[in-house]
Amino acid sequence: MKKTTHKLLAIVLFASLILLIAGCTDNTEQETQDENIKTMESVLQNALSGPNDELKEIINKEGSIIDDLLQYEREHFEDYFANETAFEEFVMSNQSSRILIEAIKKDYNFKIKNIEFDKTESEEIIYDFTVELQYQNEGSEKSEVELVTGEANLNEEHKVEVMLIRIGDFLGSL
Repeated sequence: MKKTTHKLLAIVLFASLILLIAGCTDNTEQETQDENIKTMESVLQNALSGPNDELKEIINKEGSIIDDLLQYEREHFEDYFANETAFEEFVMSNQSSRILIEAIKKDYNFKIKNIEFDKTESEEIIYDFTVELQYQNEGSEKSEVELVTGEANLNEEHKVEVMLIRIGDFLGSL
């Protein structure tokens, strides 16, 4: 009887250990995914929500705005990117504040209603995303929603290596 009890206890302890290890692995994987989503969400919020008063002031200012705009982009985007090259590629591809600058020119406000993230089957850390972007002309009661898609490639430190926001012809149609 004692032998059976010891075997049963050993099996229960072994099974508990396996479940504990599996649970920790799932938690770590979930935490990693949550950190990746947090990074992507921050970049998308900065690129697609607004424009804020600070950006409006920069764009509407007299004279050269290049230095002020670069400083704005550094403050709002740089920390989320893997390195200087990744940040510069994002800025140079007009993904950073270009969308909100167009909103300023055409008197629109943008607000993110929802973001869906889908991790791809790639061995790299790549996510596809879809953003429900609400837009409204200043002074108007009517708002509409546009779907914006894109893709982000992140590294192990949860930093963006490449991000593409596919805005399509949406800005031209405003």
